[in-house]
This record gives sequence, structure tokens and C-alpha cells, in this order.
Amino acid sequence: MEDSTTRPWAWAKDPHAAMWCVTFTRGITPEDVLARYGADTPTAQVLTRQQAAQLNDSSLLEGSVLRAGALGSWSFCFEDYGVMGIMPGPLSALSHRTETFSVLLGGDGMNGFAHWRDGQCTERFEPGFTHTKPNPPHPWWDAVQERLDASSEEYPGLVPVLGAVAHYTGAELDADTLNGPLLTLRLEDSSRTPDPPPRPHPAAPRPPGRMLGRPALPGTPLPPAMRLAPNVPTIQHTYGTKTEE
Repeated sequence: MEDSTTRPWAWAKDPHAAMWCVTFTRGITPEDVLARYGADTPTAQVLTRQQAAQLNDSSLLEGSVLRAGALGSWSFCFEDYGVMGIMPGPLSALSHRTETFSVLLGGDGMNGFAHWRDGQCTERFEPGFTHTKPNPPHPWWDAVQERLDASSEEYPGLVPVLGAVAHYTGAELDADTLNGPLLTLRLEDSSRTPDPPPRPHPAAPRPPGRMLGRPALPGTPLPPAMRLAPNVPTIQHTYGTKTEE
């Protein structure tokens, strides 16, 4: 009989886990992953999860312990007690010319999911909470919600979310891989990849016939007002992430 600790995502149901964050990025190496977070990759060591826990020293500057590994054509990065993997800076860099998934167990009780492609966020929401549902189209909200609805558990947690990601990526992060030796380093908050500047809203179109210093021509109809709605709604989180514009 298979030990439950070796089943995919068993670690995600650990009741003692206070918080964690994991990203999955297609087509880059674990070394590339750490570099895109902003880390000095040559300083990384190969450590087990137990050994890596010793790097979480509260007396040091604020930061996060990053542990990276490969799962087929995808690479992952896992953080115990860290949230760098949900922040726009690392996610924008990770997804450059590829795509990245991020799943967060928030220490304040708020969880998160994000999908980025080529430096842009395509969807971002809190799984199971309809007030965070993105504007359509939202294929990842649909995929995650379908698995949450199909779960037989009253509180399924984030296992259905990770399952939806794995169904697309084919990358299953089991407990043996997560607890075993991985490329590991500690990255200070001040050194992580900075968040990109907010994207400016497109300028409103000028009415025809109107130029600077000249009135509109008589009888020229003005176009109807245009409203531009963002594709990804703003979600307020209290765990330190920044809103997207």
C-alpha cells in the first residue's frame, strides 16, 4: 500500500504548515528560476527541506528561502514562510517568453492563484471566493472551480488547485521531491526582482475634427464615450502582494 506521504500534494494538506508558496515555470532550468527571482545562483546549495529550514533565521534581514527543482519540462520554486512567488516582480520575470503558475497558502488565511504569460498576468484570484473572480474569459478560474466543486471534502484546501495546474503541466510535486535535496538559497527582500511599473491606461481617442487650439468643425458628430475595463480585477491581499493595474 502506498504511503500517503508519497502521494502527490500530500504535503499541501499538512495541518502544521503555516504558509507556503510554489511556482511552476515552463521551459527554464532551476538555476534560471532562482536568477529570475533576483538571486545570485552560484551561491545556491543543494539542501534537503530540513536543512533549508535552518536558513529561516528571524535575526537576519527580511527575506525568503527559495528551493528550486525540475519536473520534466517545468521547473518549480518552493518557499516555506515566503511570498516572493506571488509578487509581480518575480512572476513577470519568471514568465518572460514562457508561462508561470503561482499557488499560495497565505499565513493570514487568504490563499492565492495566479497565471502569468510573457510578463503579463492573465488571471489572479483567491480560489473558491467568487468576489475575486476575474472578468471573462477566465479559463483558470473555471478549471480550479470545477475541481473544487468535484471535491468530496467540505474544506478541500489547495490540493484541487494544484491538481488543476498539474493536469495542464504534467508536473506533480510529491513529498519525496519536496523534502529531498534541491537547489537552495536565501534571498533578501531588497534583492528580489522589483515589481514592474504600472502600465499606463491608453489615452482616450480624440474626437474627429478637433486639434489643439482649434474648435470642432460644425456638424461633426462626436464618438460615443469608450470605457476600457481591465481584464484582471484588482484583488486586495494582506500578505504583502501588490495590486495589478
